[in-house]
Amino acid sequence: MHTLIRHLASLFLGVVLSAQAPVFMPLADIHPGMKGQGRTVFQGGKIEKFNFEVLGIFRNGGGPLGAPGRSLILVKASGGPLADTGIIAGMSGSPCYIDGKLVGALSIGFPFEKEPIGGITPIGEMIEQLQDIPDTPAIRTPLILPKLQPPAVLKSALMGQMIPVSQLTGFDVSAPTGGQLLPLPVFGPDLSSDVIALWEGLPFHFMGTSLASGSGGEASPLEPGGMVALSLVSGDLDMGTGGTITYVSGKRLLLFGHQLLNLGAVDLPLWSATVSGVLPSYNASTKLAMPVARIGAVRLDRSTGVGALLGAEAKMVPLRVGLNLGGKRTLNFRFELMDHPVLTPILAATVITQTLNAHIRGLGFQSLAMQGNLKLAGYPPIQIENMVADLNSGRMAQYVGALLQAVTMNPFERPMIEGISLTIKAEERLDLTNIAGVRTLKAHVKRGEVLPVLVTLQNIQGVREYATFNVAVPPSAMPGKATLLVGDGSSLLNADPDQRAIDVNSLADIVRILNGALRNNHAYSLLVQSQPGAGLRGSRIEGVPPTVASLLGGDGDSTANRLQRRIVGRAVLPLEREVVGLVSLDLEIE
Repeated sequence: MHTLIRHLASLFLGVVLSAQAPVFMPLADIHPGMKGQGRTVFQGGKIEKFNFEVLGIFRNGGGPLGAPGRSLILVKASGGPLADTGIIAGMSGSPCYIDGKLVGALSIGFPFEKEPIGGITPIGEMIEQLQDIPDTPAIRTPLILPKLQPPAVLKSALMGQMIPVSQLTGFDVSAPTGGQLLPLPVFGPDLSSDVIALWEGLPFHFMGTSLASGSGGEASPLEPGGMVALSLVSGDLDMGTGGTITYVSGKRLLLFGHQLLNLGAVDLPLWSATVSGVLPSYNASTKLAMPVARIGAVRLDRSTGVGALLGAEAKMVPLRVGLNLGGKRTLNFRFELMDHPVLTPILAATVITQTLNAHIRGLGFQSLAMQGNLKLAGYPPIQIENMVADLNSGRMAQYVGALLQAVTMNPFERPMIEGISLTIKAEERLDLTNIAGVRTLKAHVKRGEVLPVLVTLQNIQGVREYATFNVAVPPSAMPGKATLLVGDGSSLLNADPDQRAIDVNSLADIVRILNGALRNNHAYSLLVQSQPGAGLRGSRIEGVPPTVASLLGGDGDSTANRLQRRIVGRAVLPLEREVVGLVSLDLEIE
């Protein structure tokens, strides 16, 4: 039966792929000792040949592959620089032939190998997953992340903290491996440690080499063995990865022989590429690939390879950054980011961090003030405002990345981001204010009255200033105890860990909440009261006695029946500096 299936699959492949295609060699016909040739680019745009000998076949996920139902052809390669470099990252996708028949794509290597031994993904498995390369981008369906409920994602965004990628992907970067997919070398600038930390959990191999697009190098031919590049970021910063074309059928290309990230449907630019050289390494040698010109779009990312379409246009997310250097001069930057729910926030944070690190001082006092907006099709712009009074550009970048995560990872609909516009002003001073004290003229206040609140602010030099809040106590407030909280936005959010207070049922709710977020360059005075009741899946049940409330619970959460607090009065003091600190006072409402 299995023999018949293999025969029918081989026949199908010969029909579907046009007459220009070479004949494929079924996996069943490949045996140890057979010899063949591969095609790849080692220098410039010239496609060269290398030799290989079949050592054996790992079937059904055996050996280093570990993928049920998948096979790997183990080979020893020779020719070109391979004796010195071993299998090279960037050779992924190199087509391999035996007796002129296409066997598959070189796709796997071994770290610290003493000989150029690698693995070939069978062409039949590549075609099986990649034959349906779409002509148009996929329908923009929402990203469902059942372990990340909207309140948790929103709370993280309101705190300006991105959710780690490892938590999103489940990829264990510390897990031991035998063989490994030829690591995708992401070319770009030297990345700072805080930027690299954003990428932990994604199997990319960063190359600290600045490679610009449109370099004028000789592009390799768009044929099997040719070099191509994929753009994650383009514009005033280029970040991308390169690999090799395995097969061409009309306008459709099969690449890599392994996944980018196994994202399924994707949409990102495809470039022709040239190779400026090979970087030898005892760990994993790497091609230094440089994009030359846009030629199409990558549309499919599966475990056995990547599918692309020549002549197609990829939609990117525009990001504009204006950097004001203390009023002396302004630098304007334009970027385009890959449009993807998980990667776009990481890329935005990376671009902002790298831009700031390249143009602001590295030591001494520094304050960064940011304003801007995030435009979504069909929704009001999300206003962006943040202040960072230190040299940690990563805080500023994570704030933007966290807002994007709240938007892109919502479970309601896939948003269409029309653009992100930011203006960042850098001042060589420390604009930081601490809330040093709070007092009121009376401890009892009547409903319908205005409560004056006196606040003492102190800067880093110890200079104090005083401000007054006027907090209106509404007639609807309940008689009894209340708490006055005076602090910055982050401190106030930390003081109330009850995520059930965030009621989210649509993307419109997320936009509304983000636009109403507490800012860290404002001081707030909140008058709050405990409100009896129990939460059930985020909904309020009023007037429930404690004995009954203990039975309702919140789906196993031991903290779900904590009394919730309701804001009954509020006042805001905008400040052109970062505010830190939190003070609370007990009051009695009559």
